[in-house]
Amino acid sequence: MKNNVLLVHESNVIRAVLAHHLSGQYKVVEALEGEFAWHTAMLNHDICMIISGLDLYRLDGMSLLDRLRHSSLERLKKLPFYFIGSESRINAIEEQARKAGVTGFMFNGVSKDEVLDIMARHAEGNTEPAAPDAIPTAATPTLAETPPRPAPSAPAKKSGLPPGGLIADRTATRGKGKMGKTPHSAALLSETLFVDGVRRMCSYPGTQNAVLVFTLDGYTAIAASLGAPVAGKIIERLAHLVQEKIGISDIVGHDRPGTFAIVTQNSNMEACAGFARRVIRGLSAANIVYHGKPVVISISVGIASRPEDGNLDGDALLALARSRSIEASKSGGGRIRIN
Repeated sequence: MKNNVLLVHESNVIRAVLAHHLSGQYKVVEALEGEFAWHTAMLNHDICMIISGLDLYRLDGMSLLDRLRHSSLERLKKLPFYFIGSESRINAIEEQARKAGVTGFMFNGVSKDEVLDIMARHAEGNTEPAAPDAIPTAATPTLAETPPRPAPSAPAKKSGLPPGGLIADRTATRGKGKMGKTPHSAALLSETLFVDGVRRMCSYPGTQNAVLVFTLDGYTAIAASLGAPVAGKIIERLAHLVQEKIGISDIVGHDRPGTFAIVTQNSNMEACAGFARRVIRGLSAANIVYHGKPVVISISVGIASRPEDGNLDGDALLALARSRSIEASKSGGGRIRIN
């Protein structure tokens, strides 16, 4: 039975909410950019639908749709394809998308019932009409819209801090809800997906990228004292707290045990170090209690940046940030290492 849904969007917020809607009934396959989505669709014969954003790296949403509809494979030609976006964005591309062969549209804020209703229509063979399938209401939380990115070849601004970077206006892109109450709090990527995201974000020559690896100081001792599951939950909570503070185009994911990491673009070393300092100060005041007893924690951060550390690829950048994070933790903890 084909029950895989391919979610293609650069926003981990939007992917996370859709994945939550589909969980339990469908297997979600995620892609951060169009070219990877194209290869995934070709290789994964169990994909029954694609839900895609418009502004993707390497192959934008419209080009991805066009490539599918002109494929020599009948399976890809007929694969249901939905665009998701704000009402204004959908209205702007609706006519072009219909001509290109889109199946339908979803507005940001689509509810679980509406997504499952769409899936049910396709299972029954009824795919009409190709119109927006969800309109945000007061009862339906609206997803943060990811602004179109500049072309990868475009030079970064001199400040190195355009909107969407690590120190963007986070109140505009992230909610201020309590831990676990905002949609993107469930959006922490698996280690595999995170590594893939780092590689792809760093795959464009000349771009400015940085990786920050956060290590829970004394993780081994904490895991031995409280148990690995509890130590893992502490890491998860810390990662979500940090996730509340980053720009919408930044990616947060699991790393090695006792760590989590962020990859960002257009944020230089100075900006990343400043962000890390604020995180360390903030987490020092975090109230973590286990069985009625407070757990005292500290975090060390290793940062690697290109081109400041050289024109490294994604794997090398992540490895350098990891090694610096380990060194910072061994040096006493609660520290930042950038060289």
